[in-house]
Amino acid sequence: MKIKQQSSSIQLQPAPANIMAERALLSAIIIDQSGETLKKASILTPFDFYDSQNRYIFSKMKEYYNSGKLIDLTDFVGTQYEGYVLDLMSLPDGLLNQEQYISKIKEDSAKRQIIKKLNEIQNKTYNKDIDFQEIKANILEFSKELSKNSMHKFEFKLPSQITAKKTTFLLRDFMPIAPGAVTMISAKGGSGKSALALQIVLRAANDNIKTFAWLSEDPDYTTKYRIEKISEFTKIPIKDNYISLYDEKPFQILVKKDKAININPLFYDFVSACNKFKIIILDPLIAFYGADENNNSEARQFMDILTEWAKKEDKAIILIHHQTKYMNVSIARGAGAFVDAVRAQYSIDKEKDDDRFIKIAIEKDNWGIKNFFGNNKLIQIFEKNYEKNETKTYYK
Repeated sequence: MKIKQQSSSIQLQPAPANIMAERALLSAIIIDQSGETLKKASILTPFDFYDSQNRYIFSKMKEYYNSGKLIDLTDFVGTQYEGYVLDLMSLPDGLLNQEQYISKIKEDSAKRQIIKKLNEIQNKTYNKDIDFQEIKANILEFSKELSKNSMHKFEFKLPSQITAKKTTFLLRDFMPIAPGAVTMISAKGGSGKSALALQIVLRAANDNIKTFAWLSEDPDYTTKYRIEKISEFTKIPIKDNYISLYDEKPFQILVKKDKAININPLFYDFVSACNKFKIIILDPLIAFYGADENNNSEARQFMDILTEWAKKEDKAIILIHHQTKYMNVSIARGAGAFVDAVRAQYSIDKEKDDDRFIKIAIEKDNWGIKNFFGNNKLIQIFEKNYEKNETKTYYK
């Protein structure tokens, strides 16, 4: 690809279009009166055609297809396209390789879109200072649009083609977490949610599950002190090779600008960096959000991003979320879409009689966790009872 510099901008040479492929496909559609070829080409739009004549003729063909009619060539009689259509009808039958034509037309169209977008970015960079994070975001968003407009063929399955598989859980005997999904743990401030997260980390590592915890509300030295204390009374060793911690200020996954919401480019870097981890804990949810906490549409967009990541890479993503502070009930703060999108939600609260323990209740259960976990359970998270200064057998 050559770059040609002008006095005030940089222009990329246009991608070549395969006009013969466009002509051959139109010829195949005309010859095939069954409509099957046009059905195959339904993934194309008129704008995928480079030649203006081909673009117009295909748009007319699409009109017939969408209205359930056969192609009527008489519509071109007496128009500037009459001779051109007759030429298309005279192309040899040997050119009828429809799939190849469709693929080539779509590929060339995508290339032209990419070059056009790159040209816009080049011009912005050439003419003025520009935020390179914004450039990256634009490119990533554009790549998503191209993916939506791709030639991907959806392969729907019949029940007989699917192998039934029972849901398995990580940490089943402690606090069941499903891989390939997002789980929420909601709690009020000071209820021990960070200590619970560290128990999850320790127990997962003990099962040789690589786990990452971004506990942003506490400095790493405090987290290290807590995990050592928890390790002591639970007798669970700290396995360095299976635990990774982070305490830096979180980046926001969604970025709002001029009423538009985009995915922060750092998210893609983060996903790549987390490739080796099976369990990922993010604390608190709101620090990673970046949009309106009470907007269901924006909250759903955020949750869909995480859900897609968990499902695609079979990861267990755990979100620590704050509860409302003004009500004596277990309600997660903000938009209801946060909870709607998860497959399981736990709430935690202090045990009134012994501050070493917390009560974990299952608030939302799409997996049948209550069948073996029960409605709630007491779990010890601290070694000492700071109120009564006595010991008590902790839950295993």
